[in-house]
Amino acid sequence: TTQMASASQQRPIRPPGSVPEERFLDLCIRCEQCMKVCPGPVLQAAGLEHGFEALWAPVAVFPHAGCHQDCNFCTQVCPTGAIRPLSLADKRRFVIGLAVVDTGTCLPHHGERDCQLCFDECNAAGYRAIEMRPIQLATGPMPEGTFSPEEIEQMGRILAPFVKPDACVGCGLCEYRCHSAWVGQQKLLRQSAVVVKARV
Repeated sequence: TTQMASASQQRPIRPPGSVPEERFLDLCIRCEQCMKVCPGPVLQAAGLEHGFEALWAPVAVFPHAGCHQDCNFCTQVCPTGAIRPLSLADKRRFVIGLAVVDTGTCLPHHGERDCQLCFDECNAAGYRAIEMRPIQLATGPMPEGTFSPEEIEQMGRILAPFVKPDACVGCGLCEYRCHSAWVGQQKLLRQSAVVVKARV
């Protein structure tokens, strides 16, 4: 039972400026001010997925939206200090999570198609926490003499996204972009191939 409870109660991703979790839960009065000013809306009221203690406290839900680099509204309205005030410059450096690419889901990692939506989104936000690197895919058997070994190697190469942990703040813009394009619009994936997780 303990193992099941800890799996279902993974650490939530709190708004930028949040104090450590135990203190956060003591200070947060569930007034919803941070959620009301969030333009995304990235911030949502937690259900029971993070345990009873965390019920109704704000959590970042990135399939809804990413935490925009030019917004610090949530850090300005908390009446109790659960979320500390941050300047925009400080907010852009405040780490709330870490983006992780699921190579089993990601289209280029799978060799299904080129995609660099997460990379483009991250660069546009100024974080530059994702880089595109060439990976080699397995190529099937080819009729002998049709292609040179160099051509075969080139055909099996694709650029795929990799997260640079030292540069990632966990803003979720990459997750939102992947989710909206490939899950929401194209319906090619069942879940985003890049997901932000709480740092341990």
